[in-house]
Amino acid sequence: MKSNLLKYYKVAVEYPDVSGFEVLELLDMRSKLSELENSLTANEKVTLEQADEMLMDNMKSFYEKIQEIGYLPELRKRTEVLPSHWWWYMDKFIIVGEKHRKKADIAAG
Repeated sequence: MKSNLLKYYKVAVEYPDVSGFEVLELLDMRSKLSELENSLTANEKVTLEQADEMLMDNMKSFYEKIQEIGYLPELRKRTEVLPSHWWWYMDKFIIVGEKHRKKADIAAG
């Protein structure tokens, strides 16, 4: 099961042009993988890390899709997401990224 879940997650993060519902499914999938993380092999952990990097690369697109169907903080609250499940906090990552970009723009003059 974990192998199939990991394979599906790895493919899913490569395609940010999906519906918001599919993104929520992706986030749920990552949460399930989190529960299995201690049982992953070294190779599977590398695969998960690579897939997480792809999720980060595509985060803004995934977040925009979620915004089409709901408010992410409310969705987190309803599903009682653990604070350690960083993938559910896309909005926070994007806000911080935008603040850093603005500071860099100001510093560049």
